[in-house]
Amino acid sequence: MTVRSSLAAFCGCLLFAHAALAACIPNEPLTRPDSRYQAVNADASEVKDLDTGLVWQRCVMGQKWDGKSCTGDAVAQDWNLATKTAAGTGWRLPTQKELQSLSETSCAELALNQTWFGSGPSGWVWTATDMGSPDGAVVVHSGSSLIANLVKKIPLYIRWVK
Repeated sequence: MTVRSSLAAFCGCLLFAHAALAACIPNEPLTRPDSRYQAVNADASEVKDLDTGLVWQRCVMGQKWDGKSCTGDAVAQDWNLATKTAAGTGWRLPTQKELQSLSETSCAELALNQTWFGSGPSGWVWTATDMGSPDGAVVVHSGSSLIANLVKKIPLYIRWVK
């Protein structure tokens, strides 16, 4: 297997998206309850986190909120393209800390509040946090809340914030 095919297989594994049900700890209170969030626009496609004051796109890039769930195909981009895509829109990539603030620590797969963010794909999501070199950035997995450092050339999901 060549390096190119190995990278392609790796990217394919990272982008495997599926609808998953939350696996929550029984009798454990949620750390990101529904009351923490509110819709900020008429179609509820933007959500405000009342604890942090941040406004999030409800769906990852490429998907659209239809009033019940995120529909359409999530679009993955490399870090540089994602940064350019956000330029001038008012949206940006979140920092590692900001993206982790969405993680529901009482649940796994998807490790996000199920009412507000639970219909999107499970996968790695870019942050604006640099990993200490110009070639890499920190990513957070929306399913498990795991953190990793990946090369900026790999296409991954984007969840916008402002």
